[in-house]
Amino acid sequence: MKIYLDIFFLINTGLNFSVFMLESFFQNRQIKLIRLLLASLSGALAALFYLLLGIRRNYWLTMPFFFMVSVILVRIAFGKTTPRAWVRNVVIYYISAFILSGLLQYFQSAFHMQGSMVFLLAGTGIVLYTAYRIVPAGRMRWNYQKNMVSVSLTYRGKCIQGKGLIDTGNQLQEPFSKEPVMVGSKLFLQDLWENEKPVYRYIPYHTIGKETGMIPAFRADILEIIDEKEKKEILEPWIAVNDSYVSADGEYELILNPDIFIS
Repeated sequence: MKIYLDIFFLINTGLNFSVFMLESFFQNRQIKLIRLLLASLSGALAALFYLLLGIRRNYWLTMPFFFMVSVILVRIAFGKTTPRAWVRNVVIYYISAFILSGLLQYFQSAFHMQGSMVFLLAGTGIVLYTAYRIVPAGRMRWNYQKNMVSVSLTYRGKCIQGKGLIDTGNQLQEPFSKEPVMVGSKLFLQDLWENEKPVYRYIPYHTIGKETGMIPAFRADILEIIDEKEKKEILEPWIAVNDSYVSADGEYELILNPDIFIS
């Protein structure tokens, strides 16, 4: 059987693109276009190696090879995440690939499109991506329901941007001034300082199922919160530094205290 490497490469690029677009729908999570393209091309390149190096002839090499490639592709597409989120991304990647493969085989058989796999995959990818881009309202409503907003934090002239979650469960206050306190992950906040850490004030806290403890906090210069309707600026906010992730799947980096919206 003749295999045209250029067609083979295009088919695998389109397949990976469509799989990741399908996964983004399942997770209701956006993948940056540059990451999407890079992951798709990397997957097609890996498929070429699989074909040219003869790995397909060895079952014991095939399984580890596919697992390693899927791990790398998911890392490229979604970036650095927690172990739990990484496992979920890999599992949904396989589920998406299984569903898409079944649908493509069905359409090929039902509509006799055996010679049009490139066009079928290209059309699938374009339809998925177009739908993904032209239905922002649904995504915005979903983010609003989860109280997700864009945040920008400034300290000593440096600025970082990310996502914040408005959490009614965060009632943390600075004990003397009674000002609301935000909680951010250390990995996110440490970009604000280089060699010199900020001056901390330790704030008592209590969580469900855990005794009271102390968490370090510092005063940032400006916290800017941007949602669909307005932009709010808070001067000298208190930011507590959490050593671990504040979001298990990396969707947000800062937990906002709802009291900051009371003026």
